[in-house]
Amino acid sequence: MVLRTRPRERLRKDIAASKAAAAQGLAAAVPIPTREGAEYLDGPEIFLLTRTVPGESLTTEERTGENRLAYGEQYGRAIARMHRALRAVEGELLPDEADLLGSVRGWALPEVRRQNKQWSMGLPEEFLDGYQAQISALLPKLPRQLIHRNPHPGNILFQNGKVTGFLEYEMYERNIRLWDPCYCGTGLLSELPPSLWERWPLLFSGILQGYHAEEELTAEEKAAVFAVLCSIQMICIAWFEKTAGLEELAKTNREMLCFLLEKRGEIEAAAAALPAQGLAG
Repeated sequence: MVLRTRPRERLRKDIAASKAAAAQGLAAAVPIPTREGAEYLDGPEIFLLTRTVPGESLTTEERTGENRLAYGEQYGRAIARMHRALRAVEGELLPDEADLLGSVRGWALPEVRRQNKQWSMGLPEEFLDGYQAQISALLPKLPRQLIHRNPHPGNILFQNGKVTGFLEYEMYERNIRLWDPCYCGTGLLSELPPSLWERWPLLFSGILQGYHAEEELTAEEKAAVFAVLCSIQMICIAWFEKTAGLEELAKTNREMLCFLLEKRGEIEAAAAALPAQGLAG
């Protein structure tokens, strides 16, 4: 059990998000009622007692082993189910509206251009120019909704080979829905030693397949997968480089961006191979 204290309005919204996830069959930190049947103790501060979400995150061996495609599919299906849950309460939560295109064009991309020269990353200018043109054309067309925002692998728990639920709904926002499966993918890559990076494309392909099986990706989303992965990396590179003590993480994320560019063909092929109609079920 976990005891939580948060601002009153935010805590009520977190309860709504958790209950919506539970309605989709995902374990969530739903409240344990008080003796009087209330969801929390209300006073000068609110106190909420919740049950812990069962399960644990996958090990590196599980993420990169022979079953990595199947595990990737489990990640993707769970994210899609979580999105259905969040859509049901979006009007109640009134989330902040994220401006991914503005953040990348106005801040992250210029910073990556600077670091590309500073650290001799080797990113071709034609790639950076093409990326800017691609996001400008595609991001405004992508479906938006309430998303988790932080579904890194440590926040997705498994038990008996299946996803049980998610942790940390506190960062939710309204953004392109493609952010969450792509963020899960980059999070998985960041936690692997570079010696195992070659096993990542199949794992990420599983995420796309699983998500698409539950929530059909549009043609524009399929075309934007690589660009969204790069957007996440550019934001991380810019943020970590400017944050004291996180410079080594910036270096890792620069290397990840270069790796993604190297694997661009595989990533785009995996997205393009998704069937025209989802396999919901």
